[in-house]
Amino acid sequence: MRISVFYLSAALLTPSGTSQAADLARPAAPLAGAVWTWTGFYVGAHLGAGFGTVKVDNPYGPSIYGDTIRVPKALAGLQAGYNWQVPGSPWVLGIELDASALDADGTDTCLAYSGQFVSANCRVREHALGTVTGRIGRVFGPQGRSLAYLKGGAAVLAGDLTMTTNAVDYLNQPAAKLDATRWGWTVGAGLEYGLSSGWTVKAEYDYAAFGRRGIDSPDGGFLQIPNDPSSLINTVGAATQARQDMHLVKLGLNYYFGRGAGIAEQTPLLPVKAPATSPWAAWQFDVGARYWYSRGRYQNDLTLNTVNAQQDHLVSRLTYESEGHSGEVFWRIDSPRKLFLKGFAGGGGLVAGKMNDEDWFPTDPNFAAAYSNTYHGKVTGTIAYATLDAGIDLLGDATGKLGVFAGYNFYRDRKDAFGCAQIALVGLPSPCSVPDPTSQIAITQHEDWHSLRLGANGSLTIAPGAKLTVDAAYLPYAHISALDVHHNRTDVPDKNSPAWGTGRGVQLEAILSYDVTPTFNVGVGGRYWAMWATDVETAGFGSPVATQLLPIRVERYGTFVQASYKFDVR
Repeated sequence: MRISVFYLSAALLTPSGTSQAADLARPAAPLAGAVWTWTGFYVGAHLGAGFGTVKVDNPYGPSIYGDTIRVPKALAGLQAGYNWQVPGSPWVLGIELDASALDADGTDTCLAYSGQFVSANCRVREHALGTVTGRIGRVFGPQGRSLAYLKGGAAVLAGDLTMTTNAVDYLNQPAAKLDATRWGWTVGAGLEYGLSSGWTVKAEYDYAAFGRRGIDSPDGGFLQIPNDPSSLINTVGAATQARQDMHLVKLGLNYYFGRGAGIAEQTPLLPVKAPATSPWAAWQFDVGARYWYSRGRYQNDLTLNTVNAQQDHLVSRLTYESEGHSGEVFWRIDSPRKLFLKGFAGGGGLVAGKMNDEDWFPTDPNFAAAYSNTYHGKVTGTIAYATLDAGIDLLGDATGKLGVFAGYNFYRDRKDAFGCAQIALVGLPSPCSVPDPTSQIAITQHEDWHSLRLGANGSLTIAPGAKLTVDAAYLPYAHISALDVHHNRTDVPDKNSPAWGTGRGVQLEAILSYDVTPTFNVGVGGRYWAMWATDVETAGFGSPVATQLLPIRVERYGTFVQASYKFDVR
């Protein structure tokens, strides 16, 4: 399904046919009193990102940890629909069909109700999403070229959930799997703006929920006597349920059939004192600064070996959560030929967080633990990042436009976890059964990501001086190099375990900005980054060759404030 997302993204990034060329080459002259109409059929494409969860009920009792699988996702697809604008009214009714290819992958621990039970690794993958929705909206602005709308209807999802019993003892134990089309419902809201007589750009948020589905958990194991590997017995799975939902943000482009040529091509969205000038009339340079408050999650899943087909069987997992503050500079250069160059670079500190270290070794002769989970209550470190994109604006005017780009992103994360306390085998001989203070370092984690970005950037004015900008990028290739340092291990020849591999990801940004003056601008925005690398190897504790697979998943998200200054070079 990642191939589908890649090709659909490429389709969105490519100008579409002779109709677009005609719109760009021969803009119609405005007619006095011409009024935009939203009535008609349309087709289009979209690119976006999302985040969802799958929550698994534990049939054995309350869980110590886990049961909620986080599922970041990239999406690209097509839509088609029909609008009817009530004659003489600003109200618009419509129906829309939407189909998206998804690239989504997430894991978490499930069924961990006891430290004596061999719990499972739950993995969710999503492949495609479709919706059938009704729309109701209201037009506003000069000539009614802007449409704010609500939508709701049915949704259908193709994906799968697998539950795999961990530990080497259960390598041949079949996984439980829920692989079925799931029906649900969706609601959303969006803003659409007419760029030309036939083309519109839209930004949209959707929520979809798919209810509960039944699944039988896999057979597992129970260590009857703590620390006694000979007391391990097999257990039978039990019926349980999983519920699923998702949040999506899309940037889209629509083409309307049969639009009259008399509609003004470059009319401002809202009244202004003077006609808006083309954003491509001269060179323009924007430069600014941002403060980003973010939260992050890093997870690596240590498998049994280097066999990719067995990567869902785990022996260990590290999960970091962190809170960060960073500053950055950003810039954008627009040329008279519609080409642009944009980017940002920044860095900061991780000031708080926590880490959980999970292990499954029910028959280890030195320390038999069906499930160990040590909690590390302090995480600090640093982050650094940079992005550079080059692109072209395809359509639009000074009040709204849509462009596409290709670029590069670098992301670096350095963090240390301190302290240690056992939360699964409380009161039993186990790692950190006697807690370590948070002044004592336990584990260090480093990772560098280098990613290719393919995306779209759209902007539209929503009020005098106020503009909404959405930037969505799919990362079809992301390379990671990582290092894990277990500072307190004395039973290994080397405390360092390097890792390397490739994956994919998605990056999304939305900014609401306001022109304080014609050259000075302030804004507030949100950002979501997610990368998942399932083709990663690690050389554990000094090994000269790869010893195991180590799938790695990273998220960083938060809000920012910014200020910028605009230079015009004529």
